[in-house]
Amino acid sequence: MIASGEFETVAWAYSQSETAVLLSRLAHEDIHILPVSRHHVSVDYPITLALGGVTIMVHHEEAERARQLLAGIDRTPFAGRIFSDNRWLDCLIMLILFVGGLFLAPARIPAHFVAPQTAARRAD
Repeated sequence: MIASGEFETVAWAYSQSETAVLLSRLAHEDIHILPVSRHHVSVDYPITLALGGVTIMVHHEEAERARQLLAGIDRTPFAGRIFSDNRWLDCLIMLILFVGGLFLAPARIPAHFVAPQTAARRAD
């Protein structure tokens, strides 16, 4: 049984790639990691925000070393970019995609097959 005071939260990650980078960096330094809700997120990614992301906890004796290690990670690849480097262009692209998704596709007309006439129908 793990006592509540044995582990401290050092980070929360909301993307699979960022989680992988953080966990591999900590594991490389032989820091014991407890990634809470990592498997839930890996199976059903849309619930990431509802779960509060992946909580990365480490043993309380290694918490300060882990924080120093995480502070040295370059986060520029994850900072604010969705489609382009220009934030206004990102907003415009998302607006176009949103408005484009509001228009419904035309109704599909089911195929019509001509059934062969049976002998009973021919007699009529």
